[in-house]
Parts: sequence; structure tokens; C-alpha cells
Amino acid sequence: MWKKSCLCGSLGWEDITIWLEEIGENGDMYGYEDSSIEGYYNEYKDEFDELSAGAWTLYEQIMSDEVGGLREIWDDMTVGLLGDLYTVYGFDVAELDYFRLSDGYEEELAQREAVKRLERMTKADLIKGFRKVLMLIVMFFDIKASHDCLVSIVEELDEKGALLEQKNEQINRLYHDLTGESDSQFDEIIRNLPQRMWVE
Repeated sequence: MWKKSCLCGSLGWEDITIWLEEIGENGDMYGYEDSSIEGYYNEYKDEFDELSAGAWTLYEQIMSDEVGGLREIWDDMTVGLLGDLYTVYGFDVAELDYFRLSDGYEEELAQREAVKRLERMTKADLIKGFRKVLMLIVMFFDIKASHDCLVSIVEELDEKGALLEQKNEQINRLYHDLTGESDSQFDEIIRNLPQRMWVE
């Protein structure tokens, strides 16, 4: 399994493309108005749209021929560079899928194997490849961090807005009660109070 490895999580090729698609769909890259949007999301729509455009642009770039060959060297470069910091998965030929390697020794083997393949590349190709990988990682995390921060802000504002609305409803109910708008209910309650309560 360790002969063909990849990093799991936020630095896996599949994970990056899935995240970019999700961020891209969480806004409108063309900035069209949408009457179905509600709450504080609507107030931050421009920011979501800007992130959506950036996510789709980056997604299209990494999936196009301009990045030529990056997908083929991505796993070796990320495992070779960061294999000792992130969880490494190995490819099971029988299952045709990736699984977590059983221990640190296998992860170390996977990292060494990835480095061996990188050493067969020319220096020029190696530098060019690492430049593309690092550029993609930096751009991806920039978009993702901005998106996560924006989502967190909107969710918190929506939550506080819902609590504020609930409190306003309670205040309005109390106000109506005190101003006599539901005096019939008070009269009914008073009529049914036990006599001993008046004495107490």
C-alpha cells in the first residue's frame, strides 16, 4: 500500500477540488441578485460572490491543461514534503481504494518512496512542480480561510438575530398583557384563584 500514497484531509487533491466546488456553489460568481436569499447571508452576498468567483477560477485552472501534469506529481510532492506532518494514506490494489497506513513505519516508507520518485525528476521540473504545488496550496487556503470566516460570522449573526427576535416577541406579549389587550385572560385567571391566595 505504501508504494502509492497520498495525504488525506485538506491537502488531498480530491479534497481540494471538492472544497473549491462547495465554496463556488455557496455564492454566484456572476453576482446576480437572488430573491430567495434571506437573513444576514444577504448582507454579505457580495463577499460570498467574490469568493465563489475565486474558487471557480482556481478550480478551472487546476483542472485545465495549463497546470499540465500537476495531478500526476501532486501526491508525491505533498507526501514527500509533508508526509511527517499529515496522515498518509496508501493505495490498496486489491480494493482499488486508499486506506490509512497502519503505523508510522509504513508512513515513513511511503514518504521515502515518494521522495525516490521525485529524485528521478530533473531539477528544473522539480522546482517548477513545487512552485505550482505551493502556489495552489497558498491560494486554496486563502480562499478557504476567508470562506470559513465569513460563514462563521453569518451563522453567528443569524443565531443572535433569532434570539433577539424571540426576546422581542416575549416583550411584545408582556406589553400586550400589561396594557390590557388580554385583560379577559387576566380576569379569568383571577376569578379562578383560590380564596386563600388573597389572604396570603
